[in-house]
Amino acid sequence: MRKRISGVLAALACAVGVASTAWSLEPTEDYLAGTWGVGGADACGAATTEHITFAPDGTFTTVSGDKPTAAGFWHLVEDNLDLHMVTSPAFFDDPASAADDALSGFAGQYDYFYAKALLFDAEQDSFRAVATLGNMLRGANYRRCP
Repeated sequence: MRKRISGVLAALACAVGVASTAWSLEPTEDYLAGTWGVGGADACGAATTEHITFAPDGTFTTVSGDKPTAAGFWHLVEDNLDLHMVTSPAFFDDPASAADDALSGFAGQYDYFYAKALLFDAEQDSFRAVATLGNMLRGANYRRCP
């Protein structure tokens, strides 16, 4: 009887493990490679949406509309993404908030920045991330672009 119960419990544990794997993908370098739009389902088609392209060689670029905003190197370990980039602090100015308006005064000045992001809720064509850059903490949804 114990063997039968143990067998049933083992089968249930295996089924739960397989089901939980199907619900969420583990981000990998191959998964991340490509272009992603920041926002919801229509993120890729909007002209003003920020896009980030992760190249398989470990480099990335970001653009907002047709304007390049950052370039650098990326490294993914499990669900932790490290970004080393050259960009202008002006690009971190959130137009929806007045709290960081002083950043717009840095237009045309470029420097090195490091950001660390935690990726989660990864699905076939989308994931979510929370990133820190200096003392800023921001979250975003990303959608894979064709």
